[in-house]
Amino acid sequence: MQKWKPVCRSQKQKNRRSLKKLLYSETGITLVELLAALAILGIIIALAGSIHIFGQKQFRSQSKSADQANDMSHAMTKISADLRRYSSDQIDVENNVITILSSGATYKEVNNKLMHNDSVLIDYVSEFTAGKTDDNQGINITIRVHSNEAGVEAKDYQTTIYFRGESAGGEGGEPIETTETVAST
Repeated sequence: MQKWKPVCRSQKQKNRRSLKKLLYSETGITLVELLAALAILGIIIALAGSIHIFGQKQFRSQSKSADQANDMSHAMTKISADLRRYSSDQIDVENNVITILSSGATYKEVNNKLMHNDSVLIDYVSEFTAGKTDDNQGINITIRVHSNEAGVEAKDYQTTIYFRGESAGGEGGEPIETTETVAST
């Protein structure tokens, strides 16, 4: 056990004096210094906030662009798989509407949407053109996709789908040709 050591009076008085000096001291920061520090801090926070907001906008536009590309890939795969099952005489293309005669299935643009019968394949379609190739063994398809969001570029997709089914003139089976162009708007 420790023994109690009495503190001498002079020590207590010294501690009180130094405490009074500290309390009544006029040293510190001025109002101008405080305002300058707050202004600098405000600028730093504003810069950090603008960088964060820019990153969010960039992420949203890239996500939208990736969604469009994914939708386009899905639609083109579906159209290609569907059309390749038939011969050229079983497919009718008129006024940019592709119709499979045996099943009655259609691919067409309605109100800026690429439709397969009553289901939507792609949104924001500004142009859909379809026509048979010169040798009547395939279909040329062009799709232009746009977006209402800023920072998302319009995209043009062109493809030629060759029929693989039997036709009166012979057999299809040519490979599919696909090109993609991105047009800035």
